[in-house]
Amino acid sequence: MEELTLEHFYAQSLGLAAPWRVVKAVIDGERKEVRIRVECAAGEAWVDPETRERAQIKDWQERTWRHLDTCEYQTIITARVPRVVLSDGRTMTVRVPWAEPGGRFTKRFESRVIALLEQCRTVRGAARLARLTDDQVDGVMQRAVARGLLRREDEPLKYVGLDEKAIAKGHRYATILNDLEGGRVIDVVPERTQEAAALLLRTLSEEKRKQIEAVAMDMWPAYISAVEEVLPSADIVFDRFHVKKHLGEAVDKIRRQEHRELSAAGNLILKGSKYLWLKTHEDMRLKASREFRALLVQDLQTGTAWALKENFDHFWSYRQWGRACRFIDHWMETVFATGLTALEKAAEMIGVHAEGILNFIFHRITNAASEGINSTIQSLKHAARGLPAFKTFRTRVLFFLGKLDLSPA
Repeated sequence: MEELTLEHFYAQSLGLAAPWRVVKAVIDGERKEVRIRVECAAGEAWVDPETRERAQIKDWQERTWRHLDTCEYQTIITARVPRVVLSDGRTMTVRVPWAEPGGRFTKRFESRVIALLEQCRTVRGAARLARLTDDQVDGVMQRAVARGLLRREDEPLKYVGLDEKAIAKGHRYATILNDLEGGRVIDVVPERTQEAAALLLRTLSEEKRKQIEAVAMDMWPAYISAVEEVLPSADIVFDRFHVKKHLGEAVDKIRRQEHRELSAAGNLILKGSKYLWLKTHEDMRLKASREFRALLVQDLQTGTAWALKENFDHFWSYRQWGRACRFIDHWMETVFATGLTALEKAAEMIGVHAEGILNFIFHRITNAASEGINSTIQSLKHAARGLPAFKTFRTRVLFFLGKLDLSPA
């Protein structure tokens, strides 16, 4: 069996082929480094990648790359790389097979860093394990995301969700576009304006925009206008959980007002009951539910409001437009008969946006996946101790939640 030299070992590790070869491998025990020298064969002809014509060598550039560690010794690759003059006069550095253009790490080392990031989910943890700086790991993430976006397959896109996410203090927001069926983030832009949302939707190709049947969102006017502008053939579906949130907020306003009035008369029955009205009480045998049931039998405006809020949940089970319309009409009449101002305002909102709410009958989609993604984004922000720069925020969101092909070729 032929003995495998260090030079042959690292040539295989780097996947080298002619004209490149490893000419020297030196182990420096004092610095705990392995230094690999790579050269290309003399007289090698280089071609213009566009015209396939022979390109003249202008000069040679000394380059260095970090490779996978060898027995905890850092492995450093050095090589002189030719720069050639293209047919249009531009100068281009020849691509080497072990690294991407402009990269400071070999492809295999970057793959290792990406794997560490996927396991650690923190830049600092991956940097410590790879013995890199946070900035170096962030650069690996940026290159990985750029590759992934270029490779993203032209998959059909039927349902998308528009959502907002606070990215920093001072009411700084980002708008996020999600693939609801694929459970992935498509892209992110700063701000939550109509212009920002329209720009985000236009990042999709015209063909993909035509494929979209419906968009799930809350009732933010800027998002409504953006969808009507860029996706005129898509239906808007107002998210059921946002509708429920508005109704819950109306109940809480009524509770606070009623508590003030009762407290002034010395009645503290509603004191400390805020979260009882916000919970679901499917099993009334539970202690908290028994306490809540005792409140429900009282003649309280809050109880009336809560019952109407819960009653609206029946709407989401309808599958026929006519019956769903009649349900909303009857529900709104009942609300306006109560004289509860906060709940009446919520009913008016439902009336104004009834078409988008009724579209749930045809496209049974919600932004629940988007909310799950938002939760993950929050954990990424916490692990990073905040992401003040939008570029960093976008990179990490797409790296962890874009379902991209991140590895170097």
